[in-house]
Amino acid sequence: MPLSSLKTALSTPPACTARRALAFLQREIVGLAQDFWKDGSWEKSERNISGRAKTPASASPFHDKITPMANGLWHAQPGEVSEKMWGSGYVSPADEYLTDLMIRPMGLTKDMSMLDLSAGLGGRMRKTTKEFGLYINGREPDPELALRGMAISTAEGRGKRDEITAYDPMNLIEHRQYDCVIARETIYRVADKEKFIRAIIACCKSKAQISFTDYIVNPEARGQPAILAWQAFEKGASPVGLVEMAELWAKAGISLRVHDDQTEYYKKEVKQGLKRFAEFMASGVKPDAPTKKAIEKRITTWAHRTAAMEQGMRIYRFYGLKG
Repeated sequence: MPLSSLKTALSTPPACTARRALAFLQREIVGLAQDFWKDGSWEKSERNISGRAKTPASASPFHDKITPMANGLWHAQPGEVSEKMWGSGYVSPADEYLTDLMIRPMGLTKDMSMLDLSAGLGGRMRKTTKEFGLYINGREPDPELALRGMAISTAEGRGKRDEITAYDPMNLIEHRQYDCVIARETIYRVADKEKFIRAIIACCKSKAQISFTDYIVNPEARGQPAILAWQAFEKGASPVGLVEMAELWAKAGISLRVHDDQTEYYKKEVKQGLKRFAEFMASGVKPDAPTKKAIEKRITTWAHRTAAMEQGMRIYRFYGLKG
């Protein structure tokens, strides 16, 4: 698919049945990944997809650098494909916006402590600690992301204030208690959600604040083909409904005082991220074989998630207090 048609392909799918909408998203978005690495397949013109003059990929805050191999091919480091979509240090859509929503009610000060259960590469952690002066302990389920994220924190001289280590959500054990806990899209992929939530509560101080985002699928949407296809592709994805989520936390002694639907903003950010990635690839970057696989996996994942959101999956922000 030529990049000139990307803006149209990533806009709202045409009016059609749910099944046709799913096929549209899969065909058009996954087609990007297949086209990127064909020699000469991206446009060589001097204009980008929005019609403005091209700027080098390195001039963009989303494309500040790459890690090339000796033969000139791009060998992406863990999380680096996502960074080209969401920005340096970020591996999730709308991370700065949603993080601001999560921490805004917390009244953060330098004397508070925070546990981040989805630290990623640590971009939002480092931004938050610089702004408020507190210490954050970051935990990341993906060991490779955790390792690279910690290396970035250390290189910036922030290894103690912005620590990132790998953890297993099914065996979360913390040796201290925190004033605040945050997480991005984590609970939906944990098999034993009650156990995980109990472990979170165990490392919270009295009156601790908890804020997180997660995918929500209410009972009436669970049979939709795009949602079933997403769960089949993203192994371990087992989202609960809005009422079920509130009940899980209430059983552990947490009242979720805020639950707001961020789906429409989130979908726009996903599409913008894919467009940024297309512009990055259009600059002439050529990935090596492992990076091609990483690109295809990322884009296919977002194709499935976007299709699922078109058929009823939502993303919510939650905020609650302990005790």
